[in-house]
Amino acid sequence: MAATASLVANSPAFAGTTGKVDLSGTVPSTLTITVTPSSNSASLDLSPGLRIVKIGTITGATSNSATGLKVTATSSWKLVSGANAIAIGNFYQASGATATTHTMNHDAPLPDGQAIELGYTKSTSSGLAPDSSIFINYNVPSTQAAGNYTGSITFTAADR
Repeated sequence: MAATASLVANSPAFAGTTGKVDLSGTVPSTLTITVTPSSNSASLDLSPGLRIVKIGTITGATSNSATGLKVTATSSWKLVSGANAIAIGNFYQASGATATTHTMNHDAPLPDGQAIELGYTKSTSSGLAPDSSIFINYNVPSTQAAGNYTGSITFTAADR
């Protein structure tokens, strides 16, 4: 009888087996930002003199990242017409989409394409980042060459 018990214990029917199911999934980023140009941003006053102009607003910046988000602005930091340019002297951000004066200053002009990190960020995944208004200043000399001057600023939201 001892020989029979030994055969039963070593048979393949009593061998241990395991199985595994790997699980994975992705939570998509819910990173959003809305940039709205001011009505005067497409028709800047380029008569001689120093101007500080509200060029737009940033609203609805949000992220589901646990560490929040940051917003950067990138530009050539100048208005260009052919070989002629008008430098953007400063880049300003003010708290609130309805701001009429600036409260935060980012010196410019910066090297072409260099990004400025905006003063507001969202540090957690709950709620929205605060809305803000964006201003620039520029000085048009009385000897500025005639022309149609254009430029742009790109705003990018990224998870922090």
